Amino acid sequence: MDWFKRTKKGLIAQAKRDLPNGLWVKCEQCGEILYRKELANHAHVCMKCGFHFRIGSRDYVRILLDEGSAEPFNDNLLSVDPLGFKDSKRYRDRIKEAMKTSGLPEAIRTFTGTISGVKVVLCAMDFAFIGGSMGSVVGEKVARAADVALKERWPLIIISSSGGAR
Repeated sequence: MDWFKRTKKGLIAQAKRDLPNGLWVKCEQCGEILYRKELANHAHVCMKCGFHFRIGSRDYVRILLDEGSAEPFNDNLLSVDPLGFKDSKRYRDRIKEAMKTSGLPEAIRTFTGTISGVKVVLCAMDFAFIGGSMGSVVGEKVARAADVALKERWPLIIISSSGGAR
């Protein structure tokens, strides 16, 4: 293994070590370089300046609900394209692409769980899924979550993160 290599000027220089991608993140506000795991342990808030990083539904569930209490529901509801909508792309293709790139089945996820032992219903939208696009399934999941909260008399928490309608 070569520990040193020649530069253009003929000088000996130590080879650069490659670090795995994604270990560090730069704060968008102060420029501080932050260790990603430490940032996650601080609820995605910069320890230097207090900047709040954008997070997804998985992180909201992890941060808000007591460990092991999250129970998803209505995961079987998926977006469809009953109108055959098309602009620059077919909507059904956008849905498939969003599922693939985000790893999520829909723009919102619904859970029952506890916060400090108190039962709650949580709806967490995710901007990674077509900018939190509010298709028919988002509305249906919110309505069903509200029905559960009303029936059980539990607080309903909705985290909205869509690109337009909030």
